Amino acid sequence: MPVVRVVVLWHQHQPFYKDLVTGEYRLPWVRLHALKDYYGMVKLLDEFPNVHQTFNLVPSLITQIQDYVAGTAQDPFLAVAAKPAKELTPEERRFALQYLFQANPVNLIGRYPRYRELWERFQNAGESPERAEKYFQPQDFTDLQVLSQIAWFDEFFLEEPAIAELIKKDHNYSLDDQRFVVEQERELMAKVLPAHAEAARRGGIEISTSAFYHPILPLICDTNQGAVSTPGLSLPQNRFRHPEDAREQLMRGLWDSSARCVAFRRQRFRRSVGDCTVARSEVVGHG
Repeated sequence: MPVVRVVVLWHQHQPFYKDLVTGEYRLPWVRLHALKDYYGMVKLLDEFPNVHQTFNLVPSLITQIQDYVAGTAQDPFLAVAAKPAKELTPEERRFALQYLFQANPVNLIGRYPRYRELWERFQNAGESPERAEKYFQPQDFTDLQVLSQIAWFDEFFLEEPAIAELIKKDHNYSLDDQRFVVEQERELMAKVLPAHAEAARRGGIEISTSAFYHPILPLICDTNQGAVSTPGLSLPQNRFRHPEDAREQLMRGLWDSSARCVAFRRQRFRRSVGDCTVARSEVVGHG
């Protein structure tokens, strides 16, 4: 019977959310997915030493993780989650209600009774921050701030005794609890890249990389292509249609610049975890 060799490649990519003009992050997904997915996916392989997989780490993701770990990331979502509830402005309270429930209602919100209770209260107000605000007291906001962060923690992190105690507490969180969770986020994110480096050193995984900003070639050819996979999608008012630029991305981002791209990834890993030799490095395109 013929043997089929399968390569499993996990494509770990996040767009560059940092606004280079304001310095702020437009969305929190690098932080949240670093907490929920990126560490656990590679750490889980410790339990399966005979399973070898490839992780594609896009440079834009690596750079942003390092920004958070260094404490230099300006994340307005994290800032609101970290601020004492009694000091939140009306605008910040509405911001918290709008964005701190952005999680899967079954798998993330539903597993925490207090979080689910607050979410249902928000739902009953028509998912309107303006209408819901009057139904939330400072303690409600503190509980929301804490649980909205813990909900994104990986299962490995949830097993930490201090985190497990917070989960058991369920409600009536203190300002110290809130500060602890925020501090933990930075410490936990600091484990992501070293976990990949260690797995690569022992041959458990291989690491590949992509062009820095990860150009999505069909959208560079024509932004209207977005409606092909998602009919009814809201498209940019100013249509971008430059297939010649897509060709240039291929030439400069995949082939001519492949050595620079791999060198960048290695440099970033050394900065985070020291020298790291991986089994094989490749440049992966996306189109």
